[in-house]
Amino acid sequence: MKNSTYGYIAISISMIFWGASFVWTKMLLNANFPVFTIVFFRLLIASIVFVTIFKIQGKLQKVKKEDRKLFLLLALFEPFLYFVGEDFGLKYSSASFAAVIIALIPIVVAITMHFVDGEKLRINLLFGAIVSIIGICIMTFSGDGQLEFTVKGLLLLCLALLSACGYSVLLSRLLARNYSPISITTYQNFISIFFYLPFVLIFDLKYWPAIQLTAESVFALCCLAILCSAGAYMLYSYAAKQIGITKLSVFTNAIPIVTILFAAALGQETFTAQKFLGIVIVVLGVIWSQTSSRREAQLAKKN
Repeated sequence: MKNSTYGYIAISISMIFWGASFVWTKMLLNANFPVFTIVFFRLLIASIVFVTIFKIQGKLQKVKKEDRKLFLLLALFEPFLYFVGEDFGLKYSSASFAAVIIALIPIVVAITMHFVDGEKLRINLLFGAIVSIIGICIMTFSGDGQLEFTVKGLLLLCLALLSACGYSVLLSRLLARNYSPISITTYQNFISIFFYLPFVLIFDLKYWPAIQLTAESVFALCCLAILCSAGAYMLYSYAAKQIGITKLSVFTNAIPIVTILFAAALGQETFTAQKFLGIVIVVLGVIWSQTSSRREAQLAKKN
């Protein structure tokens, strides 16, 4: 019970970091930072800081030869393919459509984990995820939100969706092999640098002269690196170990709540009654997803 409480605290903090990441990313985009460059330097800074600290402290575990492919695939799925799918999917789709597709992650992850690892499909989790999706729709469609998309946008967002599923399966495998959240996150970020580097050199390098390197942009980049690329993923891995991947995935639908609250606090977005209603529904859906049905509770007592 104590460990699960710590797990819920960890996942709540990671959702706060990831929710705020959209605000910090927008600051960098306004300062003319290209997309690949933002992610590349997030990973580079996070890797330098965490490899240095944890190597000195002796907390980095050695990766077994047979597990190297798992770490390589983990980094490929997330953050690389996930961010490519999400960020470029937004270029060819409306934010409303993208939000709905990304909100499907908890349901798709639950189904994937059922077929791949034999995890039981929990009714309360599925219903809670559906309720949270409804809440996201209410938040997203306030104002002029419309479901506009192209085939290219849909395919890219589906890539993000499938990448999240692949990441969940591989994270579950590595945790089962007793790798610590510190080791998983540190190696994941370090490997991802090499996936992004060619894209930075090919597509972004020509835009670097226009980058506005200010105190505000440096602060935003450091927050993204330390809090989001490193801290949030580490907390997510820890929470996954305590709570389980499937139950944990529903919390991703709470990220838009934090984004809206941060944006409203900074004056970047207007907070409306419709958004408040959507937030309440999302929270209720997440809470519902974490409860056990009467039948599950009875089975738990018998065991």
